[in-house]
Amino acid sequence: MDFQARLEALTHQLRPWSPLWSRSILQGWPGSGVAYPEDWLAYARSLDEAGERRLDQGALAGVPPPALDALLGALQELTALPWHEGLHALTVAETQGLSAKKTHELERVLALLAPRTRFIHQAVDIGGGMGHLARLCARTFGWTFHSIDRDAALQDKGRRWLTRTHPPGGDTLCFIQASVEDGLQPQLDPLFSGWDRASLGLHTCGPLALTQIRKSQGAGFVLNIGCCYDKLEVPRDYPVSRFGSEHPLPFTPHALALTTRGRHHKTEEEFARMKRVYAWRFAFDLLSRRHFPERGFVRAGDAPRALYAERFAVYARDRLERLGLDPGMTDAELNAFEVSVRAETRDLLLCHLLRDRFARALEVVLLLDRAILLEESGFQVELLQLFDPRQSPRNLALIASRSA
Repeated sequence: MDFQARLEALTHQLRPWSPLWSRSILQGWPGSGVAYPEDWLAYARSLDEAGERRLDQGALAGVPPPALDALLGALQELTALPWHEGLHALTVAETQGLSAKKTHELERVLALLAPRTRFIHQAVDIGGGMGHLARLCARTFGWTFHSIDRDAALQDKGRRWLTRTHPPGGDTLCFIQASVEDGLQPQLDPLFSGWDRASLGLHTCGPLALTQIRKSQGAGFVLNIGCCYDKLEVPRDYPVSRFGSEHPLPFTPHALALTTRGRHHKTEEEFARMKRVYAWRFAFDLLSRRHFPERGFVRAGDAPRALYAERFAVYARDRLERLGLDPGMTDAELNAFEVSVRAETRDLLLCHLLRDRFARALEVVLLLDRAILLEESGFQVELLQLFDPRQSPRNLALIASRSA
């Protein structure tokens, strides 16, 4: 893949729409809604429940506005990435105690590593937790493996796991309690240096992915799967490549948070729950603006899931008490208020469904920038879809090798 051409094309498509994806809809409402073309909103308002769900999945029902149809088509084409096929089937003993998600990920990571790491003899795993990936790689490939994590309790569980399983030939696995950080770390840095060494990071959180890439400049193989892009900081963490610096997008904290929402595979139940959560949150925001304008934007905070199954008054009363606010309204008045603002809360929902269409493209921009950084450092690079997004939504893997 020509990463530079793909990044340039994506930024060309995304830049004109930055007023939509770079701002929070709710915090800037109603002004934030002005950025959405009126024909887009009119189209979205015309959708029934099934049409809304299709929009959430990235598809357009009926006859959409030409500009919206062309934009989503271009973004889908530019974010279409090749899949890694195949899995390394694990035994019942090897997966005992693992979640279905973890098993799914490990079977695909092992299958990806097998043909690409024949020259590897040692490996290091960043944020290795209990060492499941390290244990399976050590036993499957015969590597000497160092699993690094700052959580001593998780590592103790991993050591006990090794003791119970008793491999015939023993394990060449060492746990290191430490935080991997930018800058010199004399005890850790040698683990990342050498063309016979692999550097692995499975769901490295926020800037930790970039720390792994920087630490691994002397490694022979790098596998990085990022997550929690909302924990990145601009301009420190984007752009990171020279080419990316010549084609930047105006990422904001709101845009970074949006990159974590590129998930099109909700079930009907999950979609209905999302709509209910949004409806109550949006109505509560409009309520607080009306009764407490001096407070500005009031963060309702995450509520227990059970509250969203209740009438609006129950949810609102809980949030008001938590915030120490009293609008002097009865439960009947609170429920009546929610009914009165349903047209506006639906507009908020529709703006969110439209804005979410940019999520995957923004995520891919971040990863293309990292892929180009690795290329600029002399690696041969792949960017592949590795996991089923229904199992693991952050499913994009950066693979970099010094060997053909």
